[in-house]
Amino acid sequence: MERRAFIKSSVLLSTSGMLMTSKSFIAHSKASEFRYTERLSEQKLSLSKLDYPTSLVENPQQKIVKVRLKPRVARRYSNKTYILFESSNSIYMYDEDGRKISEIPLVVHVKDFAIDEKRQRIFVIGETTFTVYTLDFNGEILGSFGEFGVELKHQLSGIKSITCDKAGHIHILNTYSNNIKKFDSQGVYLMSYAPTSFTNRPKLLSIDGYDFIEVVGGKFADTVYKFDISGRFIG
Repeated sequence: MERRAFIKSSVLLSTSGMLMTSKSFIAHSKASEFRYTERLSEQKLSLSKLDYPTSLVENPQQKIVKVRLKPRVARRYSNKTYILFESSNSIYMYDEDGRKISEIPLVVHVKDFAIDEKRQRIFVIGETTFTVYTLDFNGEILGSFGEFGVELKHQLSGIKSITCDKAGHIHILNTYSNNIKKFDSQGVYLMSYAPTSFTNRPKLLSIDGYDFIEVVGGKFADTVYKFDISGRFIG
């Protein structure tokens, strides 16, 4: 009886240890999956309880109705969400519970933006296809950079998407060259990079990243290319 009791106790202890290890592994996995920044689709935003802005419009029946504005660009950084809504001249900032914290006024038309929370800056794509503006969190323009052209490596022609890494460098997805051009925080060109294949270069659609850079591409936007912030392909 004592031997059976010992075996039973050993099994219980072993199972308990395995469960503890499993829980620890799951917790570690969740932590390792944490992404500082992420582009949010309308589907993901619909699962949250954000305080969406509204606007009064006239419907086909010539009645004034209140409608909820649709997000144009939505990005999560750590525990905050930044959204640029259609027909809005501000970027709305929300906390992790979906409560609006503040608005960042915009003095330029914005197609895409990237947040540098560490240095309290915002990089936005402006009215042109080759200009990037640097704003503070009050919406004031601190500077701009970008030169139109297709012949030189630093030139831009059709900015499609933008992100800012942990070092404060700006990575720009350029339409004409179909690659990513990297600039320092002052707008000085550093390098270009892109995924390669044995046939041709895949079409690139959007870019995101902070600790590393993710580029979405492919005919059906179903391929993600991963680079470190130096532009080295890692998967």
